[in-house]
Amino acid sequence: MRTSNRRNGCPIGFASRVALFCTLALLMAGCTHTWSPGQAPPIPLDVVKARDAGLSVDLVNNQPNTAPQLFASVSGHKHYANYNEWTEFFIKYWSEELVKRNVAVSRESPNKILVKLDDFIISHGFAQVRTNMAIRLSSPDDTWKKTLNETDTSGWSLGRAFGSLIYHAVEKMLEDPDILGRMKTPGRAN
Repeated sequence: MRTSNRRNGCPIGFASRVALFCTLALLMAGCTHTWSPGQAPPIPLDVVKARDAGLSVDLVNNQPNTAPQLFASVSGHKHYANYNEWTEFFIKYWSEELVKRNVAVSRESPNKILVKLDDFIISHGFAQVRTNMAIRLSSPDDTWKKTLNETDTSGWSLGRAFGSLIYHAVEKMLEDPDILGRMKTPGRAN
């Protein structure tokens, strides 16, 4: 039996063949990525103005799923996200933006909004990544519900696309009359 030879005439050994086979197997098998929230830029007050005093809210994480969820499989790469972790990040970011605009964010507020993020989707185009996610808001008694299906793109990365999506979603939510109406003190007309 003849063994393969390298350019320098030395035979390729068993260990080298195993290393080559393992490397090829890993490259063909793909990679797994678990995406965690990073950051979203602050929304300037000149973009969305402060609100009148009297609004308050308690934002509650309503996403029970803490296990990483597969949300995309592209070219051998599997993408996972912990929806509970993303919901918590979203609540923290939204809360910070509300506080900057004179909205009292407190557990003592009678105005509870349950928040749940899920249904992440990505698609790759030429030199860009598009992200989609569902933002589900509801009252504790389910008498009020609102779902926002948001999308955004980035020419940089999936992480940047998610950050941009959250930025633009919160920017819209800060001016949404239906959502702001849920933050009014009971019995208050405006």
